[in-house]
Amino acid sequence: MKVSEKTMRETLSKDIQVSDLVNQRLKDTYEILERGQQASGKKTHRGRNLRVAAAAAAIICCGVPSIVYASVKTGFFEGMFGNTTKKSTDVIHREIDDGKGGSVAVDIPSKEFVPVDDAAAESMIGQWVTETPIVRKIGEHTLTIESFAYDKNGAWMYFTLGREGGVTALKGDMDTNLTKGAYFTDESDFYFHVVCSEEIFGGDNIYIDTEKSTEDLLYCSDYILWSDVLEEGDTPKIVIETYPCTRGELYEMSETEQREAAIETETIELSDKGPIPVHSIDMGENGYLEYSPVSIGVDMSKGMGLTGDEIEDPYYMKRLEIVYKDGSSYIVSDKEACIENSGYVMGAGKWYKTAFNRVVDTDEIAEIIVNDVRFPAE
Repeated sequence: MKVSEKTMRETLSKDIQVSDLVNQRLKDTYEILERGQQASGKKTHRGRNLRVAAAAAAIICCGVPSIVYASVKTGFFEGMFGNTTKKSTDVIHREIDDGKGGSVAVDIPSKEFVPVDDAAAESMIGQWVTETPIVRKIGEHTLTIESFAYDKNGAWMYFTLGREGGVTALKGDMDTNLTKGAYFTDESDFYFHVVCSEEIFGGDNIYIDTEKSTEDLLYCSDYILWSDVLEEGDTPKIVIETYPCTRGELYEMSETEQREAAIETETIELSDKGPIPVHSIDMGENGYLEYSPVSIGVDMSKGMGLTGDEIEDPYYMKRLEIVYKDGSSYIVSDKEACIENSGYVMGAGKWYKTAFNRVVDTDEIAEIIVNDVRFPAE
């Protein structure tokens, strides 16, 4: 497996160098908030544009009644797309370290969570959601992937991470839920991430359910987006790297010492259900996008009036809205109004991708608005 945490760290370090232009944009996006935190010298390993997530080995469950499977998917639907334990928030104004001895005013966008209809979610994406938990004992921690589903743009993984005496490998709270997502600590002696091939990995954002979680058990909703376009036969795998020391100690080693360290790697396939189908709206050079009930990918090279580096810069996504046939709408993001109703967003080359924080009935979509471009779905 070519993608490793070290490779990911090297890739990400190229994308988070703080410039004067980035400092101007700190007010506008989660990605730039993360860049400011990185520039301050703090060791953060999440909240990333292109980052990776989690590992486990499957347990074969024989004779488990279907009602158990239904309850597992109910937890998945609620954890990924519901609002029972997720609270909507208004715009939050903060001052953060700019890495240059000063501070920058940052507006964290508002976020709305809505109820999920289990029956509707089941009919739209249920057949692609895994039902048998994947469990892996990793040192003193136990990782349980309750359910997983994916499409061409990304994936959704509902999991728990437990440790008697308190979880020490993963850090997350309401603050990380609002900004960069939960992250692996320097005290952890392992790291896990999701890939689809040797070249395609998943950047992600982990939301911690602070109401259900305890010190010994974290309930986590992981929103994942692929770093490139999936090809036929690409299937999601979960990869775990176990270190002979803590991650903090590993990072203090030289490159030669890291190469010689006894790092154990295990790879397990996550799903045999296949991808959730996507729809496309192709207007030729006037615009192209692909969407499913849980994601959208927009080709920013067509119809947006962008050139050069602008095409690959998520900053130029100003507004994304799904308008339904009944006249209502789902404002996925709006920079001017400081709204971000998503699980995760990522720029991947010419593609701007979003993992929804709710299930969208694609049959009821009238049009999708991207900036000033209207994509008719009918």
